[in-house]
Amino acid sequence: MGALGHFLERQGIATASISLVREHTETIRPPRALWVTFELGRPLGIPDDADFQRRVLRATAELLERTDGPLIADYPEDVAEEADFTGWACPINLAPTAVDTLVAEIDRLATWHDQAIAKTGRTTVGVSGLDMPAAGALLASALDGELPPAQALKEAIDDLRAYYLEAASAFPDPGTPKMRKAWLWDETLFGKALLTLQPKLAASTDPQHRILANLTLIPATERYRLEKA
Repeated sequence: MGALGHFLERQGIATASISLVREHTETIRPPRALWVTFELGRPLGIPDDADFQRRVLRATAELLERTDGPLIADYPEDVAEEADFTGWACPINLAPTAVDTLVAEIDRLATWHDQAIAKTGRTTVGVSGLDMPAAGALLASALDGELPPAQALKEAIDDLRAYYLEAASAFPDPGTPKMRKAWLWDETLFGKALLTLQPKLAASTDPQHRILANLTLIPATERYRLEKA
């Protein structure tokens, strides 16, 4: 986005961006950037908090008035989230059994996902163009057989990740975003499938599979789990 900003500025279009990784922004030096201390993947801060997100967007838009760039402005608000798992539990049992499958797990979350959409009126699921059982089947096939094209696999996994976390947000006690992410990695077949798939992708002769394995499949904050897998 920083490089694109420079191009657009040369065409007379003012730009401002949000930075989650300050070191990268300092290297690229975009025309105007708002640096935020939020979790990677959450450039607007607190999920489902429209007022907070508006403040972030307003602060970004106000940078368009500046003409002294390249510049990085610090956003003044932090998001403090304690990873307190006390009293939080998934309302359905996702522990694997001999007859359990990833697709069955996905199906059991469908009602919760429907409730999440009804509550928020939106979803980020859909980039793959697949329904969630089909996305799960694609992931399962990658585990058990030949690897599908990297882009199709990535999009299916991105959709599934969003589906799981959105569904968890509708649980009777949804907890914090950190708690829901820990649930995904600790208690679901989907999380275990990603950890199992990573070494297979990393060993592929396809460079796109290796990029998926080493950069985007497992977030940096969760890669320590690979040592336990």
